Amino acid sequence: MLDFNLSEEQTALCEAARRFTKERIIPAASAADRDAKFPRDVFEEAWKLGLINTTVPGEYGGAGLGELDNALITEQLAYGCTGIQTSMLANTLAGTPVLLAGSDAQKRKYLGMLTSEPRFASYCTTEPSGGSDVAALKTQFRKVGSDYVLNGEKCWITNASLASFYIVFATSDPAKKRISTSRPPRASSTRLTRLPTS
Repeated sequence: MLDFNLSEEQTALCEAARRFTKERIIPAASAADRDAKFPRDVFEEAWKLGLINTTVPGEYGGAGLGELDNALITEQLAYGCTGIQTSMLANTLAGTPVLLAGSDAQKRKYLGMLTSEPRFASYCTTEPSGGSDVAALKTQFRKVGSDYVLNGEKCWITNASLASFYIVFATSDPAKKRISTSRPPRASSTRLTRLPTS
């Protein structure tokens, strides 16, 4: 049987995040909307309390919390203002590709940047022609010597003006077959083939 009760630690996380939201986010939200200016001081306080970069493992300076813990914190911060919450937690979007596919050196550099001081990172996926559909990416990259050259267009990049680094989604070969979004064949017509084990 599943247990949907929160642990004592998760309850404490929720309480801390909700208290921060009441004391810092809600009072700043209307001015942020009116002036179209992100309250960086609120972000810096949340960073000091450990409410930012929560899923970064301990070896890279983070709290090493799980996705459920991060979701619980996110819910409490969004209660005060989803715009402020989105900017505050966009680092998790940018850090996840590094965490999943980066080398140890890349993790130490980029995740370490986020955990050593209150910095922002951006996650650049959205394009004018396809929105955030990663399977429809048109932005391309190519290697030129030891550098990479990007050619394309991105839009709606959260924290773009604040970021210390950017994770940019691009394709090396736009001719490759894209992920199909059509419905899979019905189970009755599907053939399974056993692959050799050696």
